[in-house]
Amino acid sequence: MARSRPIILEGLLMQEGRHLILQMADGGQWRLLALGRQAHLLGRHVRVEGVREDHDIVAVDKITAR
Repeated sequence: MARSRPIILEGLLMQEGRHLILQMADGGQWRLLALGRQAHLLGRHVRVEGVREDHDIVAVDKITAR
């Protein structure tokens, strides 16, 4: 399994409980580990740049609205 690899994803930023989730167009989901506030981006289509940490987890470096 690929670990600690750079990754760029685009999808819909959602929140499940206290966790940020990136919902992909194909129905897949990524859990995001992000610092700071992203409330203004919830429900919007975003681009996420970061490092893949596990099967479905991304340590986020940057989130930008698309």
